[in-house]
Amino acid sequence: MITPTAATADAVSETLMPAAGAVRRLLRRLTGPVVTGGSDTQLDVSMAQREVLLAVGRRTGRSVAEIADELGLAPNSVSTIVTQLVGAGMLVRETDPRDRRVGRLTLTAPTQAAIDAARARRRGLLHEALDRLTPRQLEDLAAGIDAMEALAEQLRHLERAR
Repeated sequence: MITPTAATADAVSETLMPAAGAVRRLLRRLTGPVVTGGSDTQLDVSMAQREVLLAVGRRTGRSVAEIADELGLAPNSVSTIVTQLVGAGMLVRETDPRDRRVGRLTLTAPTQAAIDAARARRRGLLHEALDRLTPRQLEDLAAGIDAMEALAEQLRHLERAR
């Protein structure tokens, strides 16, 4: 016997990833790369490097361990990525004056400007698309965001338990 909860979970699991993936892909195609060079050319960064840059850009001054925890990656993996990004001139690692074992991360000015510009492009496009939705669709989307955050928290719990 299938319970209503199981049927709902099945329906959501079948549609969630395609819908989220479609939104992400369309935003990327319509707004261009997140990280660009000075002449508006895309820099060659991997998805993992991009995620580290975005995480540092969200809150500057965090440590490798804090970024690794946020991204769910091993600290040594993030440290390797950080070394690559420092070498590429996109990231700065400075020793924490209170604890010399800890490196604090900041984006270089050109990288911060590129990420800020990409966020502005993405936000503008999202506003344009959201303005085309009905009030009910906007309410549903807002409620869905809360549910997505709760789902992410449950996935984090499952990840820690494994």
